[in-house]
Amino acid sequence: MKRIERCEYGHIRAEKRKNLLGAVLMVVIGVIIFVLGLCLNKFDKANIFTIIAVLFVLPMARYLTTWIVLLPYKTPEEALYLQVKDTMPKGSILFSDYVFTSGERAMGLSFFVLTGNELIGLAARDKEKTEKIKEYLSSGLKKRAIPGKVVVFREKERFITELKKIPEITRTGEEMQELVEFLRSLAV
Repeated sequence: MKRIERCEYGHIRAEKRKNLLGAVLMVVIGVIIFVLGLCLNKFDKANIFTIIAVLFVLPMARYLTTWIVLLPYKTPEEALYLQVKDTMPKGSILFSDYVFTSGERAMGLSFFVLTGNELIGLAARDKEKTEKIKEYLSSGLKKRAIPGKVVVFREKERFITELKKIPEITRTGEEMQELVEFLRSLAV
């Protein structure tokens, strides 16, 4: 089975599953090691196995933290994904399941299309603060001297309509690669 990378369709679903399974697995392994230590040391908790079992809390916390960040988000419907993929202009790049964090909050876009001079996104939830998303991404682009205007829509229809208006993309591969690397670095 092919691993779904960040910003690919199905990433949120796969990451939620992977992180929840990882957290549960770390707890189970920690409990098994703890019980094994108790059995081998005449039910005395002061042994090296207890320390090793407690150390399994660290990776469990990492898995659980990522799962909690992704919990309010979901992978968009496949029909919408296919519609966006068919509608986007030739030469553009599609990010799907795009969740990222700033110092203040987690933010998400169901789709983020990288075009010539515009980066057009569809908010992942109705509660998303689109102005904060635009501000955060725009400031990141500005700091790296990458040209582009960020536009985020809440409504699917407006997003699709805007995509239809965009002509074929003429941005160079080097500029596009720098932009893709920056945006992928932000994704959870």
